[in-house]
Amino acid sequence: MTLTENRPISVGTRLGAMFLDHVFMTILAMIFFLPAMIPIFSDTVKVSHEQAGSNIWHGPMKYVSLFGFSLYFCKDVLNGRSIAKRILKLQIVDNDKGLAATPVQCLVRNIPLLLWPIEVIISMTNTSRRLGDRLARTKLVRYDPTFEQPRINIGKASLPVIISYGLLVLLFQMTPSTSMPKINYSETSYNPAKSKELELLISDTLGEYLIPDVLVYDTVENENLKYVSTILKLKENYISDDYNYNWLHEKTSSLLYSKLSRETFTGQVKYVYQGSGQIKVITTTIGTYIQPKNRK
Repeated sequence: MTLTENRPISVGTRLGAMFLDHVFMTILAMIFFLPAMIPIFSDTVKVSHEQAGSNIWHGPMKYVSLFGFSLYFCKDVLNGRSIAKRILKLQIVDNDKGLAATPVQCLVRNIPLLLWPIEVIISMTNTSRRLGDRLARTKLVRYDPTFEQPRINIGKASLPVIISYGLLVLLFQMTPSTSMPKINYSETSYNPAKSKELELLISDTLGEYLIPDVLVYDTVENENLKYVSTILKLKENYISDDYNYNWLHEKTSSLLYSKLSRETFTGQVKYVYQGSGQIKVITTTIGTYIQPKNRK
């Protein structure tokens, strides 16, 4: 006896299931993203010397975020029924046996969702079998409650989650970083005299436009360089105009390089404008650029 029911699935129901699945799984993934994003939200309402490269893909919280994303591909592992499919009374079954698809089949079926435009088009032409179904040897049918469902095996249901998560972590580790690298400087090497000197230099030259805040550290891990972090609090919104921003950046860079040669330091400059309940920030690197190494 199988779980297959012969009534065809309409295009509207099929696309509705895909849309609802996407909404529910995105919400679930965001729950795992939130702990890593809270510091980012906090940075949007305060000005700090936090490095621009410090985002959700740096530090241990990235693994929590990746776990949330991995669940997207495991949405049907409980007897071939995601949240949306339970609402719309649908189920994924084995194409040959007509029984509930195995958790691994459901994982294989959902990996092609990375090619979602193609999957949507195929689903509109064949509401029971999209590309993922052909790879996993499954099909989508209307759920028939008269058939006894197999008991859910937590161990088997967990296997696709482990596989999906492992593949995402591996893919992430193999993908080159495109963000600004985080500079590991020694906080105990803070140089207050040099910091004050650069602040006064910038203030004396550009004080009518901005208020500088400069931190200089004499030691960077594994590099014979200093680290310089500069915050420029603008008195007007100069960063919305390319000409004014470029002029300020050229002036600021020249002043810093007049006291520290480019080859002797690395760092960042934050241009910040706060006004009318809003904050605008542009961050750029300065000095010697350090190539990203392995993610940590």
